[in-house]
Amino acid sequence: MAASSRKFALNLMGSFRLLGPGGERIDIASRKGMAMVAMLALAEGGERTRGWLQEKLWGQRDRPQAQGSLRRELTHLRDHLNVGPKPLLICERQRVMLDLSLIDVDALMPRTGGVSTGDFLEGFDLAGEEGFEDWLREQRGLLEGSVAPTPALAPDVEPSPAGFGDRPALAILPFANLTADTAHDYLCEGLSEDLIDRLSRLRWLPVIARSSSFAFASDRVDLRVVGQKLGAKYVLEGRLKRTGGDLSIAVSLSDATSGYSLWSHRVPLPPDRSQDALDPLVAELVGVLDAQIDYAEQVRARGNRQNRLEFNDLIWRGRWHLNRLTRTDSELARRLFDQALELEPESPEAIIQQTFCMGWSLWAKRGGDAEVAEMRQLAHRAIVADPDDGRGHMLAGIAEMWLRQPGRARTLFERAIALNPSLCQAHAELGCHYNLVGEPAKAIAPLRLAQRLSPNDVHSFFFIGELALSHWMLGEWQEAVDHADQSLVRRPAYWYALVIKINALVGARDLDAARRAYDELMTVTPDFTPQFIDWTPFIDRAWNRRLAEGVAAVTEEPATKPGPARRRR
Repeated sequence: MAASSRKFALNLMGSFRLLGPGGERIDIASRKGMAMVAMLALAEGGERTRGWLQEKLWGQRDRPQAQGSLRRELTHLRDHLNVGPKPLLICERQRVMLDLSLIDVDALMPRTGGVSTGDFLEGFDLAGEEGFEDWLREQRGLLEGSVAPTPALAPDVEPSPAGFGDRPALAILPFANLTADTAHDYLCEGLSEDLIDRLSRLRWLPVIARSSSFAFASDRVDLRVVGQKLGAKYVLEGRLKRTGGDLSIAVSLSDATSGYSLWSHRVPLPPDRSQDALDPLVAELVGVLDAQIDYAEQVRARGNRQNRLEFNDLIWRGRWHLNRLTRTDSELARRLFDQALELEPESPEAIIQQTFCMGWSLWAKRGGDAEVAEMRQLAHRAIVADPDDGRGHMLAGIAEMWLRQPGRARTLFERAIALNPSLCQAHAELGCHYNLVGEPAKAIAPLRLAQRLSPNDVHSFFFIGELALSHWMLGEWQEAVDHADQSLVRRPAYWYALVIKINALVGARDLDAARRAYDELMTVTPDFTPQFIDWTPFIDRAWNRRLAEGVAAVTEEPATKPGPARRRR
């Protein structure tokens, strides 16, 4: 493949080779660096999460070691790749991207089938990294079948009715049993059926029925054929494997249009394989899949440059802006959701997203009771539009909590979880509720579950910040500081986590560190005042006073007496 004068050129068919914009060869010494470039080049939009890369390339290491290894590798790659006026490699806090507009990738170019260019990443492997080896086998299989699908791999099933519009339907294939023990066939079928049932509770995501998706064998099918036959935009595969005496499920989510893998994960199965033991595992998979498909749709809609966006593009682009967590983006999201509601005034999805947007705005500006009551009214409108969508109940619960109605809030959160046990935010809000009613020990379990359900969630700073609050309320100072720091890594300007950290350090009598934390608070939130703390809706106002007194202990200003209760999320 010839490199243009303005683009990098990446050869993946045959041996790995990377050429700069001028045709010069770029040598990447690390095999994991080469693997990362290849994985980004074949990812949707050139983008992967840091967690995904860590799992694939450093899956045998503890998480802190994997994070450090990834940081070092990215530093070396930036030195090699970011040599022009525009960076080829873009590294964000949670994601890594390769700008595909600056690079020609031979594996992405049409192949006529007449000339062999070699195997994909010929002779390339990473000893001991099973996650990468799984990815490599998948990509080789896809590229080997890219000239024409084998007719035998396409079952003769009727195409799915065109009832999804442009909504992102998901097909779950029957899990493949790779253990050579047919006694485990029931386990594969049961897990895939359970996922279909659980994912069907995500009201925004259509899931293809078992009677259609189980016509395909997940270990030997062209995923593009599945998408065409079933009308699915995404396909989930699973493989049961044995390593020594232990069983694990390897799951992979792919884009059915391109066949490229978007996310994969290996889950060890517990020795007890009863329904009760497997339920938490399935719930966690559903939570992560919810977030992965949600994010993929946001990225797709963000790239839509049509002058008149259709309904679902308005929803997903609005969600992308809302998840940026800035006031400017919140306003852009509100306008997009307004347009969606104009197109479909009774759409449950549009009403729910508008309620999310209103909630963020109220939290950012610490809105008053009348505004929160409007949010509650909109959330109940969402419940009426679709009573089976847990998100509407959760949003109504948030409004009730901000209005200091804890009994109503808890009932709504529990109803949201009953409707969708994998709704991570509902678990987190339930934990927040326990903190605000003065029962921090009960808050820890739902908050930790929220983390497991969606470890890379855009709101994880909130989940972890609430864990910091729980530990502070229990007098566990170091645990509180550690969780506050983890929250701040995800959102450095989160004033509430800094307030908790200051109080925990004061409790531990480390006043010098507490003063440094206060200085950090005033740097990232220069408009901070004690009224921020007063706004927090603890049922027992003594907790507001304790937080304010902790901050006052490292300043010259005395703590102010809390006024009427306000709200916080």
